[in-house]
Amino acid sequence: MSTQNLANPLSNRIHDLEVPLTLMERIRIVIQLGSAMLAGGLLVVGLVEWKIFEMEVVGNLIIAIASLIVATPIFLTSIYGIFTRDADAHAMTEQLVALATLAAMMNQQFVVATLIPIIMNLGHFLEERSILGAQAAIDGLKTLQARNATLIGEDGSQREVDPSELKVNDLLLVRPGDIIAADGEIVEGISTIDQSSITGESLPEDVSVGKNVFAGTVNMTGVLKIRVTKTGEKTAIGRVMELLKEAENAKTPVMKLIEKYATYYIPIILTVAGVVLFLTRDIDRAMAVLVVGCPGALVLAGPAAMIAALAAASKLGILIKNTRFLEALSGIDTVVLDKTGTVTIGHLQLSGMVLKDAENEKDLMVEALRCASGSRHPASKAIVKAAQDRDVTMLTPPSAAIQEVPGKGVLLKETSETTWLGRLGWLEEDGFDVAECEALVPENFIGTTVWLGRAITEEDGTVRKEVAGCFLLADRPRPEACEALDELRELGIERSVLLTGDRRATAEDIGRFLKVDQVIAEVLPSQKLDVVAQEKAAGRSVMMVGDGVNDAPALASGDVGIALGAVASDIALQSADIALMTNDLRRLPMTIRLARATQMTIHINIIVGLAMTFFFVWLASMGVINALASAILHNFGEAFVIINSARLLKFHD
Repeated sequence: MSTQNLANPLSNRIHDLEVPLTLMERIRIVIQLGSAMLAGGLLVVGLVEWKIFEMEVVGNLIIAIASLIVATPIFLTSIYGIFTRDADAHAMTEQLVALATLAAMMNQQFVVATLIPIIMNLGHFLEERSILGAQAAIDGLKTLQARNATLIGEDGSQREVDPSELKVNDLLLVRPGDIIAADGEIVEGISTIDQSSITGESLPEDVSVGKNVFAGTVNMTGVLKIRVTKTGEKTAIGRVMELLKEAENAKTPVMKLIEKYATYYIPIILTVAGVVLFLTRDIDRAMAVLVVGCPGALVLAGPAAMIAALAAASKLGILIKNTRFLEALSGIDTVVLDKTGTVTIGHLQLSGMVLKDAENEKDLMVEALRCASGSRHPASKAIVKAAQDRDVTMLTPPSAAIQEVPGKGVLLKETSETTWLGRLGWLEEDGFDVAECEALVPENFIGTTVWLGRAITEEDGTVRKEVAGCFLLADRPRPEACEALDELRELGIERSVLLTGDRRATAEDIGRFLKVDQVIAEVLPSQKLDVVAQEKAAGRSVMMVGDGVNDAPALASGDVGIALGAVASDIALQSADIALMTNDLRRLPMTIRLARATQMTIHINIIVGLAMTFFFVWLASMGVINALASAILHNFGEAFVIINSARLLKFHD
């Protein structure tokens, strides 16, 4: 499989999807189309008998049977809706069509009584398929799962198994072009992974030993061996699927409001039809009012847009757990941001080096690498990572064990030389001259300093101690953080707050860089909840953004809680309202723009749908259109809602 074909597996699959139907949906469609086709055939036969053979009685009887066949399912559905007080679009439409069909039958207009249900059934079928087409984008994410997996046995043998058979700690072989079947950790191999189906990121990610990978992503280049850590519903994509199912059934306040007032809709249309019949004594006009007044466009206005929005969000790596938060996002005016892991990268990085007695930066890096390679301290990891980025390697590995001194650093004792890597105070305690060291650190630097000292034993047995230099480590802001916050301000976010348990000096430095309105430092996770509560008490609509781990209470308490990088965090998916499957902060303004676009789409659907319905009702009451024309025109409003909502499927940054 070529790399080009793997570039976007989600978009490739959406075009090939056959949307799965439930048993009830299949039964309803079979009844709709079957009765319509049978009634249409009988109608043709009845008209032929009537026109050609001049057997009016037989022709009328056949047409009456046709009308009864196609109308019976509608009668039954409308009666069921009355007893259950069902107020959805399908039920209310069936009730009005049933009344119009019954009126036509009583007026012995059997051709009209047959054609109206046929036209309405065909229209409803096309509308359902349009909505299911929008759901296909969501189902595309749900079906991004491997069909099989290559399991490596304890004896090294390989066999193909179904992903449902996998267990934790199983060893998988993943070849180029394969879809990864379960969440796991790479134990052997180097490759490039396309994670667009999970995170929405278009650029592939390079991975190697120790890197976590996720089910549903595509291995593009090298051969990998992966140790399974999560399977089935516990995988990242499994959790996403479960939450999407919940979100599809959720209703926003505006949708609930529409349904509330929709219960008054049928009495209004019945009243209009009754007044028309009373004033004109024309039953055809009354039937036309009943048919064209079907409220499909009104009640489809919200669900169609929400389904399209969920589909667009899932392709962008934005997981919306409940659609009501799309509506809440539109009114946000304050953003509260956690610092570590949210607006910053979340781990120390080398920002500079200070030389004292080392010959050059490479020499200092090599010496530090010999100590840091045996430590798991964040500072040591940062130095190892910096060495890898600079292609710096050790000529010879350490000849002795590395000692970790808690709270101070690491110590490497070899035959002729001992090396310290850690705090400056520790070096001073062990006899180093550090009088001029602090002056070497830039005044504006706020972060962690790690010093390297060495004690060299001379030939005469004397020990010479010297400080070689210093590593300047800091947790840097994300590269896109300023851009994302500027975009939020352009979208009307009036206030921004940076919240952290870190030192005030560090927090204020980050805050100045990001141009936030307020910095609140040195707070405990429980105190973050109080900060959000205070902002809400001041009358603000708060969006809390965090990493979903120690920010869970604050995420849950905000008007909208958004967790970043939630692909690997169960806590993030549980506590946040919206989970961004990547750490890219630019997804924040993107999410707000999507929410506003969805709100605008719903409002347009309602306004235009109602306007078209009322206009057609007026035409019907004036006798401009008859019942058959009304059956055709009724579908125009619903078609507009579907097409207008489908525009959200093309939403992008």
